[in-house]
Amino acid sequence: MKIKFALKAAALAATLVFSGASQAAAGINYNPVALGTVYGGAWLDTASHGEQGLSVYELTGTTLGDAILAFCIEPATAQGPFTTYTQGSSSSLSNLFPGALGSMDRAARIHSLFEQSYAGLSTGSATENIQNRLAFQVALWDLVADDGNLATGSQHLNNSIAFYSTGDDFVELDLGAANTMLENSKTVVTTNSYKYTTFSGVYGGANTPSQMLLSVSAVPEADTWAMMMVGLGLLGFMGRRKAGKGEKFAA
Repeated sequence: MKIKFALKAAALAATLVFSGASQAAAGINYNPVALGTVYGGAWLDTASHGEQGLSVYELTGTTLGDAILAFCIEPATAQGPFTTYTQGSSSSLSNLFPGALGSMDRAARIHSLFEQSYAGLSTGSATENIQNRLAFQVALWDLVADDGNLATGSQHLNNSIAFYSTGDDFVELDLGAANTMLENSKTVVTTNSYKYTTFSGVYGGANTPSQMLLSVSAVPEADTWAMMMVGLGLLGFMGRRKAGKGEKFAA
């Protein structure tokens, strides 16, 4: 009990410092909407020394929507204080994450993760959303830069203890959901619900690179596109009618 209390106190102090330094300086604003800390295991960020911070951000000031979730895709790169982010163009996952991961393409596993799990990250209670978003981030890291298995590889959570932040307290975090998401991502899916956009960041006077973020936006459904095309066609038709009438009475 004393060990867990000490870990929670240390995690809370570290997260308060981290969250205070994670506000954007200008332009695109980023704020942590899920924060956690994991002790033990091994991580892709070798500087973590067995204590890995977890964070999921909400971005505003982009062209993708009023507020969108963003996930780190560079687990070995530090998130610098007061990072300035720049929105990139829409990217294909195969270009961002080439190569194979087991019997599937790495990009296909990541695509499957988003298609099956992303929509559920904002449908639960406040605490459920925090837990699921942090689990999603851990799963994404493993697919982006490791072997897609939380029990093996450079990133593994063997004998680890995790907490997530709720106000001024830390609650124990069960990362079993990350394992479930990774297992589900082995299933090939044919839907394409999202388009993917990266955000590159720099911080400090020397423009030191900060961790890159990935966000998604919904792809309009086929019937939505059809209605848009019909609407554009009607506008063109009405424009031609008005032009014709104007010519008729020009004399």
